[in-house]
Amino acid sequence: MNVMVRRSPGVTREQAETDATLAFRRSWLAGLADDQTFPSIESARPHVAVSAVRPGAGPDPALEARTALWVSIVAAIVLLIACANVGNLILARALRRRRETAVRLALGVSRGRLLLQSMTETLVLALLGGAVALVVAQWAGAAIRRMLIATPAAPVHLFTDWRTLGVTAALAIAIGAALGIVPMLFSMRGDLARSLRGGVRGGVSDGARLRAALLVLQATLSVVLLVGAALFARSLGAVKSMRIGYDADRVLLVNRVVRGAFPTQAEHRALRDALVSTAQSLAGVDAAAWVSSAPFVSTSNNSLFVPGVDSVARFGTFTYQATTPDYFRVMGTRILRGRGLTSDDRFGAPSVAVVSESMAKALWPQQDAIGKCFRIRSDTVPCTTVVGIAEDMVQRNLAGSQRYHYYVSIEQYTRTWGNGLLIRTKGDPVVEAERVRKALQAVMTGSSYVTVRPLRDIVQNAQASWRLGATMFVAFAVLALVVAAVGLYGVIGYSVAQRMHELGVRVALGAQQRDIVWLVVGQSVRFAMVGTALGLVVALAQSRWIQPLLFHQSATDPWILAGVAGTMLAVAVAAGAAPAWRAARADPNHALRAE
Repeated sequence: MNVMVRRSPGVTREQAETDATLAFRRSWLAGLADDQTFPSIESARPHVAVSAVRPGAGPDPALEARTALWVSIVAAIVLLIACANVGNLILARALRRRRETAVRLALGVSRGRLLLQSMTETLVLALLGGAVALVVAQWAGAAIRRMLIATPAAPVHLFTDWRTLGVTAALAIAIGAALGIVPMLFSMRGDLARSLRGGVRGGVSDGARLRAALLVLQATLSVVLLVGAALFARSLGAVKSMRIGYDADRVLLVNRVVRGAFPTQAEHRALRDALVSTAQSLAGVDAAAWVSSAPFVSTSNNSLFVPGVDSVARFGTFTYQATTPDYFRVMGTRILRGRGLTSDDRFGAPSVAVVSESMAKALWPQQDAIGKCFRIRSDTVPCTTVVGIAEDMVQRNLAGSQRYHYYVSIEQYTRTWGNGLLIRTKGDPVVEAERVRKALQAVMTGSSYVTVRPLRDIVQNAQASWRLGATMFVAFAVLALVVAAVGLYGVIGYSVAQRMHELGVRVALGAQQRDIVWLVVGQSVRFAMVGTALGLVVALAQSRWIQPLLFHQSATDPWILAGVAGTMLAVAVAAGAAPAWRAARADPNHALRAE
């Protein structure tokens, strides 16, 4: 039973849970006084679990919410990389124009005016970038929402959302102002006369430390993103390749929604049989089964009692499925030993059950579970005999380790009526869905109706957090790597242009082309190596926070760390190759005469 409540101010979730559990126990005792067949409070152990209506809002954020938070952090990291890249290029341009700046200052132009001009240029650049970002976000936002929510609400129009516009404008102005002021202040620093006398060799070492620091920062952050992208990509691959105990590709989930007076038990059984027989009679349907729950939609559990086992509850939660005989055929779940449920398992016949492989190993270790006895709800009811062992099935949580499930005949488990139908189609379930819905709707009475949706969509929604993480991390990591490579290429190219006189002297003194190439490429590799080392340290430091978001994947996988390091070094070699080749082919006579 689910009850929606609003907590009073000042009441914690734990207090509400305790009070609600006490009220539930009092209600249970009252029910026991009216009906002596009611399970005892000791065997039933009724309790209430209080949680948020929207798990993503807290108090315990769901996996999707935590992944979305990390995606936001990654977006901020990419912004930092882009700012470092643009700042480095603007700094290089400011240093290249240092003599021009010195001439303007000598002619009486104020420093404030020069700063204003530089800030205006970068503000225009930043605001244009913000406008383009809004266009991209408006287009990409719909895809991101579909990853997070199966049926997203009305689309968000960012250009009329003043909060989004305000944050974007504030970021653009702050970034533009910083990128305009800091490099210009740096270029105006130092002796004016020295700047006026500087030739082509002037400024070779000016700003070198700052440029190097920005390059290392880009490489560090890029490595962190690459590690995250590889981890989430491996997690998504593990999720998709994992056997979940059933084949959801051609299964439809039908839910019956009752409006008006709730049917009696006889009416319910008649409607249930009519819906199952109608579904089985359709040409595109292979099999159909009435169920009490469906994977990733709902689960049910009851207290279990096993002879020779002191407390079954200490193993964890054992969920059940009450269903009609064709359930395993519909789901494609394999019976490993024994048999499944049949039409002979009806009311009045001995109670039987099929248990999952994990449940059999937990309750009857190193024994054959076939023929074993367990009791449901109370230790005074007749035995339910295990007649089959099925492969483990994922019911609620892909990342959960426990797969304790048992399956009983809905005819024998009379307390559970069920309100759903699972149908295996012969073709594409999306194509068959509407035809199935119309046929089943004709069976419904009054204003009651049925809803139909493919089970594979529900399973894919359960994979949403890993799909979101893999998609966004990979996209941002590739973007960051490209930006870092462009920045590295630009700075190395600027350094080569400033050092052409020095390189020309080296060639004149006998340096070979390969020596010049290695000199330039080595500079690029050194920056990358320092950034890679720092990035791997950061990635290892944050592994304990990202580990809970992964699926069967270690956040400190050495192969991933080695692969990312190799990728970063390869990018550094590629970024430095073009400037190095240009430097090696330069005419030393021209370089020496340039002064």
